[in-house]
Amino acid sequence: MFVKEDQGFTLAAIGILMALVYKEQIAGLFLAAWGLAWSFLAIIVIIPHFNSSHRYLYWTDGGAISPVGGHLSLAGLISQLTAGSSTKLPTLALILLPTVFLALRSPLVLAVLPSLALRFVGTNSAYWSTEWHYNATVMPIVFIAAIDSLARIRAARTARESRAGENGAAARSAWADAARGVTGRLAAALERHGPAMMLAIAAALAFQFPLSDLWTPATYTVDQHVAAARAAMARVPDGAQVATDLDLLAPLAARTDTYWLGNSGTNPATKYVVFDTASTDWQPPPTNVLAFVESLNHGVRYRQIYVNDGVYVFIRASVPGPG
Repeated sequence: MFVKEDQGFTLAAIGILMALVYKEQIAGLFLAAWGLAWSFLAIIVIIPHFNSSHRYLYWTDGGAISPVGGHLSLAGLISQLTAGSSTKLPTLALILLPTVFLALRSPLVLAVLPSLALRFVGTNSAYWSTEWHYNATVMPIVFIAAIDSLARIRAARTARESRAGENGAAARSAWADAARGVTGRLAAALERHGPAMMLAIAAALAFQFPLSDLWTPATYTVDQHVAAARAAMARVPDGAQVATDLDLLAPLAARTDTYWLGNSGTNPATKYVVFDTASTDWQPPPTNVLAFVESLNHGVRYRQIYVNDGVYVFIRASVPGPG
């Protein structure tokens, strides 16, 4: 509950499943209420309190169904859910593929619905794909659902064998019994081969997407641009206020008071700005980087103190620069 504001909705879904599927009404309803309460508290009170404009900025991603300026309607909801289906449907397929779609056999997979619904109803297309980290909280649930599915298949087979009684029918193979129907044959195949198929798919996916960079020697090479970025960051002293792009946020945030340039409308005019023209934030990069940086910082004047391989460092003009 203290990791991310939307996780309370996932917890609420787990609580509802506990109450309806596993008949743990008291514990399940308490968990659902606990999750919803924390999410609403985070979204309505805690985050706006710490936001400089005292509001929850992500309401704008709700589009037509946003409580701020939106108009809630079923048509608007359906329209936003179906928009970008060419991206959303492959994302759904890739979420389920590592489990050979076994997760669909378990009611536990329903716990991913709040997370996926919030992302897919949003108007920000960055949430729809597998490009970023937004499936990180979904995949553990999907894998647990796959494990539960295998357990359910085995339990169903055991129940069939038990019902066969002791009149000799139990001696028949479980696979022959399952062969009476397509569903039974599929369940038998998944019970026998499912884990191996999951392992094979995981091994294949390990050489796809950004994970494949682990096997690429160039990943571990410090090229000229990386060296330039490190030198640029070294020009910013510890504890200073600095604004930068997404690629350099993490290393600078470890030792400075760091702001993302993408929030320039609410950021203070920081003492330092580190701007990487190769960053994914602004492509193509601005032709006049200094003027662009000044426009992001409410027109405050800056002067350049470092540039190398497209990485710039600027300092507020009213502040004396080093040496």
